[in-house]
Amino acid sequence: MLDYNPLHHPFELPVQKLRVHCVTDRPLFFPAHSGSTPGTTLSGAFGSALWEAVCLNHCQTSSKEPQCQHPEKCRVPWLYKPYSKIHCRNFARPVLLRAIALEESEPVEVFILEVTLWGRHAIAALHDVTKTLHKMGELGLKAENKVVHFQITKIETQPSITLAQRIQTLPLAHSVLLEFQTPFLHQEKNKEGKRQFYLDQSLPIVNILGNAAYNLVAWDIEDRGLLLDRATRHNLARDARDVAGDSAKEILHQRSHLSPVDIGTRYSRSNQQEMSLQGFVGLVELTGNIKSSLPWLLVLTLAGGGQKRAMGFGTVRLWLDGDL
Repeated sequence: MLDYNPLHHPFELPVQKLRVHCVTDRPLFFPAHSGSTPGTTLSGAFGSALWEAVCLNHCQTSSKEPQCQHPEKCRVPWLYKPYSKIHCRNFARPVLLRAIALEESEPVEVFILEVTLWGRHAIAALHDVTKTLHKMGELGLKAENKVVHFQITKIETQPSITLAQRIQTLPLAHSVLLEFQTPFLHQEKNKEGKRQFYLDQSLPIVNILGNAAYNLVAWDIEDRGLLLDRATRHNLARDARDVAGDSAKEILHQRSHLSPVDIGTRYSRSNQQEMSLQGFVGLVELTGNIKSSLPWLLVLTLAGGGQKRAMGFGTVRLWLDGDL
């Protein structure tokens, strides 16, 4: 597809949302713990349940990263950690999970699991995702050194609609409020290498939206299965990144209240080393030429941003000026 337009075709990407109603067999509470959040627990539980519920070959998990023996026939690799042979890297998991009630400071016995299916392959695997969610409840969630099981009482399935269709429903906005609800892990490069972004005089919105645009195009090309080489993919994604970044330069920071967050470190099975979990949460009000940036802001709020978004980090909510 040589006529792929990185400013148009990525917005044909479909997104579907589920609301999963859950009831636990005992009160469930996640105390503050270094290297762990409710999001990382949900992500880990989904991954474990996925291999048990869906894997066609019953591939065994271990202390190392599990490997599917027949990835061309099985949906598990795509839902677990999709790998691109052309990009030679993993993409973020296309099944995003969040349960706001589990992030509160009180034990709960009922909660709603919000599930976002990102892209064509994930939506086509809705049945397997549902099987995995039920298996999650059967296996349980580990909290306070106990395993808490849950049952799913109802699943509300919203229609699958494209990003473009979602954009059309947004009213004209003169200002927006970005609420960084879970730690946003963002890196900036300097002369000495990479450093974690905690808190600065202003939000690096140019790079944040640029990264969101780049990742959207790279993901959409992979999700479509387009036979484009790595250099072509990079150039297309870079074009979108540049346009999104330029649009963000017309945004003004009206006010902000950001706070640094340090959750410690977490061991990664894939690279077998500790990774730092540091970022920020808070509010930023943006004004100026919002219209041109609104599509990329929508992508940020639907897919999350920064690093480790599939583990519950980088959840952003967008409030339009009519809601302020």
